[in-house]
Amino acid sequence: MRRLLVAAMAAALISPVAATTAAAAQSPAVASAALATTAVPARTLPLKSLAEQRTAALAVAARYAAQAPNLSWQQKSRNADDLATRLRLPNIGVAERALAIGKTQLGTTYLYGGSTPRGFDCSGLTQFAFAKAGATLPRTAAQQRRATRVVTSPRVGDLVFIGGRTPYHVGIYVGNNRMLHSPRPGKAVQIATIWTTATYGRV
Repeated sequence: MRRLLVAAMAAALISPVAATTAAAAQSPAVASAALATTAVPARTLPLKSLAEQRTAALAVAARYAAQAPNLSWQQKSRNADDLATRLRLPNIGVAERALAIGKTQLGTTYLYGGSTPRGFDCSGLTQFAFAKAGATLPRTAAQQRRATRVVTSPRVGDLVFIGGRTPYHVGIYVGNNRMLHSPRPGKAVQIATIWTTATYGRV
C-alpha cells in the first residue's frame, strides 16, 4: 500500500513538467512563445539628423570660443583639432568651419611669423584656421589674396584684406563689418570692426 502511495505522489509531481515539455515539442509556436516571454528587447538610440548634428557641433564651437581667452595654448590646440573633426559635416562649409576654428584662438598673443597656437601673425592665423578646416592657403596676406576669388559682397568666412591689391593685413569676416584677426605686436587675436577700406576673397 505504501509503495502505491509513493508512486502516485511522484507521478503527480512529474506530470505537469512532462505535459509542458510534450506540448512544446508538439508545437514550435508554444516553445517560441515561452522564449519570447524571457527575451530582453534591444535598446536602440535614434540617429541624430544632420541638422541636429550641426546644431550640436556649433554649440561646442561657441563654447570653445567663449572659453578661449582664458585657455592655455595647448588646450586651444586641442580644441581646434576637435572642431576640425566635429565640424566636418556636409551642411557646414569650409569657410564656416575655418571661422569657428579661428575663434578657438581668441586671446592668443600676436607673434611675428607665428602660425601656431603659441602665437600668430595675421596670415598665420588665417592659414592655420583654413588648414584645419580642410583648405590650403599660402603664407602671406598678399599670396592669400591671389589664391582666393575676389568678391564685393562678403559672406561670413570670407577673407578680409587690408592694403589694396598688395595687402599687408588679413582676417576672417564674421559679419556686420567685423573680422577675426591677429592685429599687431602687443595685441591678441580678437574680433574687431573693419576700420578702413577692405577687399574680400572667397576660398
